[in-house]
Amino acid sequence: MAHYINQTYILYIYLAVVIYLAFSLFKPVKEKEDVQENFRLALVFAVPISILAGFLGIGPGFLLMPTLILLGFEAKRAAGINAFAVTPPSFSALVPHLSTAVWDMRLTVALLIVGAVGAFMGARITSLYVPSSRLKQIFGIMIVIMTAYKIYTLF
Repeated sequence: MAHYINQTYILYIYLAVVIYLAFSLFKPVKEKEDVQENFRLALVFAVPISILAGFLGIGPGFLLMPTLILLGFEAKRAAGINAFAVTPPSFSALVPHLSTAVWDMRLTVALLIVGAVGAFMGARITSLYVPSSRLKQIFGIMIVIMTAYKIYTLF
């Protein structure tokens, strides 16, 4: 579908969404107790987020995490849901390239080990020392930095 839509429109929509999410992450969000309602809303928003991410060639987790937070999920729970939700699309993006892939097993194993250790350490440090409110703000800053980088690479 991205071939039939002007990239300028897609970029404007992306920038509007990112600006809204970044500013919203610095405002207090009341966590909702109704998990079913949160989950239904997350499913409704997941479709347009995934489509927009596909248009831009980025992973949907970049926009899904702040959306989950704004829907009332605690930041740490949203991060866990996000990590689980982006795994299937990542594998589906990998599958078409498997037949032509050239594997460097030393690099593959090294990246797997470093990635696993880093993920474990990051999760452990965050769970013990970073409050959810600070995690929201860090993610808001990361959205702004990544968007600035995306804009920079376009020019």
